[in-house]
Amino acid sequence: KDQEVVILSPAPAETVALEDLFVSISLIKASDNVDVLATKVFIKGVDITEYVLFAGDLILFYANNFPEIVTPGPNSLKVELYDKEGNLYHTVESTFETRRKDALIRTVKDFAYSGMINAESRREEYSGSDEWFNNISIDFDGNYKDWNFGAYAYLTSEESDELQSQNRFSAAVNYQSWLRIKAGDSYPRYSEVIMNGKRVRGVSGSLNFGTFNIQSSYGRIYRAVEGSLLETYTRDEAPVESNVILIDSAKHNNPYGLISPGTYTRNLFVVRPSFGSGRNFQWGLTYLHGKDDINSIEFGAKPKENVLAGTDLKFALDDQRIIFNGQAAVSLLNTDISPGELTDAQIDSLYTGDNSALGGNAEDFKNLRDQVGRFITFNQYIGPLNPEELSSLAAEAALQFNYFDNNLRASYKYRGNDYYSFGNDYLRKDLKGFNISDRIRLARNQVFVTLSFEKLQDNLQNTKLATTDFQTVNTSVSYFPREDLPSVTVGYSNYRNDNDIPADASDELRPLAIDDNTNRFILTLSYDVKYVIDHATSLNITSSNRDDMTLNNRDSKYLSASLSVNSYWQRDLTTTLYLMYYDSEIATLPYSYFTLSVGAQYKMLQDKLNLSLSLSPSFGDFERQAVDFVGQYLLMENLRLILQLRYYRTKNQLPDDGSLANYLSYYNNSIAGLTVRYTL
Repeated sequence: KDQEVVILSPAPAETVALEDLFVSISLIKASDNVDVLATKVFIKGVDITEYVLFAGDLILFYANNFPEIVTPGPNSLKVELYDKEGNLYHTVESTFETRRKDALIRTVKDFAYSGMINAESRREEYSGSDEWFNNISIDFDGNYKDWNFGAYAYLTSEESDELQSQNRFSAAVNYQSWLRIKAGDSYPRYSEVIMNGKRVRGVSGSLNFGTFNIQSSYGRIYRAVEGSLLETYTRDEAPVESNVILIDSAKHNNPYGLISPGTYTRNLFVVRPSFGSGRNFQWGLTYLHGKDDINSIEFGAKPKENVLAGTDLKFALDDQRIIFNGQAAVSLLNTDISPGELTDAQIDSLYTGDNSALGGNAEDFKNLRDQVGRFITFNQYIGPLNPEELSSLAAEAALQFNYFDNNLRASYKYRGNDYYSFGNDYLRKDLKGFNISDRIRLARNQVFVTLSFEKLQDNLQNTKLATTDFQTVNTSVSYFPREDLPSVTVGYSNYRNDNDIPADASDELRPLAIDDNTNRFILTLSYDVKYVIDHATSLNITSSNRDDMTLNNRDSKYLSASLSVNSYWQRDLTTTLYLMYYDSEIATLPYSYFTLSVGAQYKMLQDKLNLSLSLSPSFGDFERQAVDFVGQYLLMENLRLILQLRYYRTKNQLPDDGSLANYLSYYNNSIAGLTVRYTL
């Protein structure tokens, strides 16, 4: 029934200016048995129904027309639905906060601004050791006519020269919709295969004119972290290992050293000009270049350089009911630029006469070096070595249709095993295949059916001993009734992986065999129960069974079931009951436990103080007792204090000495933190 009441504004937990508060409620999804005109609306427990406007299926209330009804501070919104017989049908509640506009947004002449400061101090104790964490964040937003300004800073005690930067800084300037500039830390998005949210510390920006646009980013994606020198060697003693490098003999006596390599500073530049607004058409071209700074650290191994070029295309027809997206990119990667570029003498030494095993002649090879060397360091470590096999190509295409309550999508992807982008280090490579999915809406959007089929394959360049086929089937049916019935979702998934290595293969191949089949079932039930008070219940069951048909016999199965009940005793008091059972068996090793969690949230002092407490004991193979307390206090209109205390008492599952006494022992962990939040 919660789905039948759509609170369009204010959003849950939103903070709005009191002068701009506008309540909008849609009952378009309400049951035919609901009498819309009998609906009652309450703010902070006060019936305001006589002040609202009924406009068909919409209920509207503008607070500025009725001063004194809504006051600054935390507020609650309650909507009561009644059936045509006059009986209470259902109740929906939400919370929001109001502040006077002069407190929410400060204005200096034509400049309006707002912001927030968060400061936290937290102590964590784990296995007998403890550590303090302190951090502060500042968020600022300002507007002057068509200009928008933003700034963000995050400082933490976790910052260390031995790690990548934990602190964050940024400042942004936007003008209307066509100019965007951001300095400091940013997370620019280009195409998925090139760069998709990688952090860059530098400058990012875009110019968007509709017909022509350009987006670019330049900065550092990794900072220098010095390595360490473990041992030194003379020229004759030095072993042939990747982490043995030439070092400054004047500093360290010997010319060679065994190192624990650090991290080079890695700089990156990317630019994407495009044509078209992107609404119905856009064609883009992307160039990316990244390079490690060899001189940024003393003890490092194999600095790298990466360059790639890509293109992307989108067009849409019939009010975006038909959408095509495509993207492709090719890359070059040099895995060690420390020797520099190949010299003419080195190239001449690779050829004997006019012919060579490398093909062509020395002059052709020098011309190739000169051409490629304009973009990336050209030496023996550059790849791919087999570009004709498309090993450094990544391409994707998708076609989507949205007709007759169907959202049908078909896509194909290809990613060679040599493709690499500094802008997306974690892209899954060495695969190709297709995916087809459909989402069907039935019975006036009460029933949703989802179907998808995916088939992928690796070993595109025959670099592995066997080729693995990955096949995935996902199905689900969801029912969201408008009547007094539970909402139900039933899902089934099948995962099939096979690389055709037979069970009687050689001793060398047998451990590499893959032949497994996994079935997964999901059931979710949600139901609002009216028994003395209102209860929101939810039941989730997930079952999975993996059958490994190779001699490795890595079978696994698990069952997880959880039940949650949220009870609304009164406006100020809600309670939560959560039960969870988990049972698994992986490689014949059983593991099961049961968790019970009870909690309560209570508001007092005119909603200025919000207290939350939960107790969560677990029994079985995982034995733990957990206590979690959170208190929030509105000290003044712009200042909030948040106290969080957590305590865990866990049974020692892995005794160090194998003794029964140690096995029966418990260790205690705790977290205690205080947060101060000030709103400008």
